[in-house]
Amino acid sequence: MDLSRKLLSTLTGNHTQQEQRQEDAYSEESLAQLRSSISNPSTSTSTMKDNMLRLIYGEMMGQDVQFGAIYALKLAQSGQTVAEKRAGYLACYLLLQEGNELNIMLINTLQKDLASSNYHHVVVALVTLSNMMLPDVIPSVIGHVLAALSHTHESVRKRALIVLKSFYVQQPELVAPYLSQIRECLYDHEPSVMSAALGFFVVVVKNHEHAKDMKGMVPVLIKILQQVVDGKLPKGYSYHGTPAPWIQIRCLQIMAQLGHDDLSASSTMTPVVLLTFHKARQGVDAAFGILFEVIKTLNCFHLDIILELVQSRDVAQNPLLVISKFATASNQNLKYLGIAMLCQVHPTAWSDTWWNDQLLAGVVEALDSRDKTIQRKALDLLYRMLTYENSENIIDRLVHAFYQEQAPPTTHGNYHTEIDGTDVLSRAQSKTLVQDASSSSSSSKSPHRQRHYRTHQEKILAQILDASERFGKSEGWYVDLIFDLLQAGAVVTMRIAEKFMRVFEHGPASPAFSVDYLRPLAVQKALDVMEQANYLLDQRSLAYFALWVLGEYADATKGGPTSIMVVLSRCLVMNQDPLVVAWTLTALTKVVLRIASPVPEVITYLVRSTVLGAASYDASYPTSMVMDAQQRAQEFLLVAEMAS
Repeated sequence: MDLSRKLLSTLTGNHTQQEQRQEDAYSEESLAQLRSSISNPSTSTSTMKDNMLRLIYGEMMGQDVQFGAIYALKLAQSGQTVAEKRAGYLACYLLLQEGNELNIMLINTLQKDLASSNYHHVVVALVTLSNMMLPDVIPSVIGHVLAALSHTHESVRKRALIVLKSFYVQQPELVAPYLSQIRECLYDHEPSVMSAALGFFVVVVKNHEHAKDMKGMVPVLIKILQQVVDGKLPKGYSYHGTPAPWIQIRCLQIMAQLGHDDLSASSTMTPVVLLTFHKARQGVDAAFGILFEVIKTLNCFHLDIILELVQSRDVAQNPLLVISKFATASNQNLKYLGIAMLCQVHPTAWSDTWWNDQLLAGVVEALDSRDKTIQRKALDLLYRMLTYENSENIIDRLVHAFYQEQAPPTTHGNYHTEIDGTDVLSRAQSKTLVQDASSSSSSSKSPHRQRHYRTHQEKILAQILDASERFGKSEGWYVDLIFDLLQAGAVVTMRIAEKFMRVFEHGPASPAFSVDYLRPLAVQKALDVMEQANYLLDQRSLAYFALWVLGEYADATKGGPTSIMVVLSRCLVMNQDPLVVAWTLTALTKVVLRIASPVPEVITYLVRSTVLGAASYDASYPTSMVMDAQQRAQEFLLVAEMAS
């Protein structure tokens, strides 16, 4: 890019100043010069373009450059070249937000450029719309964008489809009435336009409300995929010998959605999918991605399709046979791809026709891999194989992985993490675990919901919680697991503790659990944990759950509510955290409501002297937390007085 002297000075000035004060002074001076130049009526459009780039840089540096929004609009309107218009639109994109009154002027400028006879101006306007997230602009320009679908230049048609995709993501109800018109772009003679149309419908078919109206696309998808696989597209669309891999993948993604639970559509599309698989087997690099997408697509089709295919021992008819090549590869990327392929296989499709000792060894090796990404993917595979018969071993493996994700190696309850990173289970145990899982995976009904987690440790924790609740084998094992997890640190939040509470309140999904046995075990475990900690509860999630259990199920112990009151009073003395004190008081209040005898005076005195003296708290605690604890103390004393 040809940078002017002023722009170059702006870009490099901050990096040549060593002191913070000098940098601030330079920024203010540069901004003042920019404001003067940008407001000068005699400034040419070429200079204004340079000013817009300086304005964008100022925005990137966190400076307030909102004064330049109106000048950005003017440049977008009056720019003589494409570069000038692009600079003006880019500044508008950065400075204008939803609800800004200048958006009306922006709409007028966009409409003018969309109707221009110069296709370069139309393309610039479409690129701007595809990047902008301004829902209030969409209704005013959608007509012009739809008209661009019939433009004579393929660049305009392609970018119009990209804009409509962005519009659909923001406001699908505005684009839905025009789906039949947009579908015609699949027949466009330009591959780039057809590819953009496929990208649009990849998003549309994920919306189940609109996907059912897209069944008529099956013939054209088959035709497109057939032409691509046969090499009918220009050579420029090939990648390392694979014809248009991204177009193939998009076709397969749409087919997977259209064939879901539809035997007729699935049967119609299966031959061309198998042809795609056969061609991709002969390629490398991008072809491997196509193989993955083929396996994923076939497993998304109607269940009868994949069940029929897995009966064959011919790799041309049973694509699952190719998985072994990847899962047992020495290349780590290919091994990861193989494990990812296994994760796509439907639970009922596991069969001895394709599952063999080589695959078993590959999965066991993946579980013991030093590559964390491969190891994590193998754990996802185990989770998908989860059944009642193999649940305990798989959950133990997940729990071990959960602790391995934490920084220092340590011992957590019944689960130990090795210092050298070796697994809890030996290699022989891992082999038995995978073998049992594969043999029983056909009966698995694990819900494979797509969720997003901030860390992988959170993902493993969610898998543990789901698996233990649905497939746990004994109440004692489940209670031990809960308290071990609650002592794991900040990852197990109070929201997760509330999930445990709902299990105890409504009953778990596992048929082996009974709340009549579960609750007393939880109360006893809470008492043991508190005694071991000398009643000092420094982990809030553990304190939250343990105190809730004691308050709710105090009458489930042999000592009865009276013994629980003694324990809670000790917690009141030992803990200074206002939240823990508040939870303790709530538990005490619940216990008092369950007993028929008066509350011992020593406990009421303890509450008055310990809680109602605000000065006893550390000044670092928020005043609101202290006041909440004091409010609960007043409520406890009122209930205690009524009980007396």
